[in-house]
Amino acid sequence: MNTDLLIDRLIELATQSDIVHHIPGRIRLKVKLAALLRARDLEIQELVDRFAGILDARANAGARSIVINYDTGTIPPALWDLLVNGKADPPQQKTMRDQLARLAVSKTVSSER
Repeated sequence: MNTDLLIDRLIELATQSDIVHHIPGRIRLKVKLAALLRARDLEIQELVDRFAGILDARANAGARSIVINYDTGTIPPALWDLLVNGKADPPQQKTMRDQLARLAVSKTVSSER
């Protein structure tokens, strides 16, 4: 999946989720059923492989939850709140997209070395 499409899918999934539990470095999201159906081609492992700072991610389809462990030195904890709560605010969506694009580029560049 290309980076722009992956970012779109991640934003779509995040904006259709609620934060169940969040401590810096670990977040658990409860995903709405409609989002699971729309983002079914988003592979959780692809998040780990393509975004700098995401250390591990796992999904529990039965519980409709996703747990993401991340590096707070790379991904600011506030980015998760922005992703989940920035549903319809165009300036926030631009900020989210820009930050995710930097993380994707960062991972791509570092993995090529």
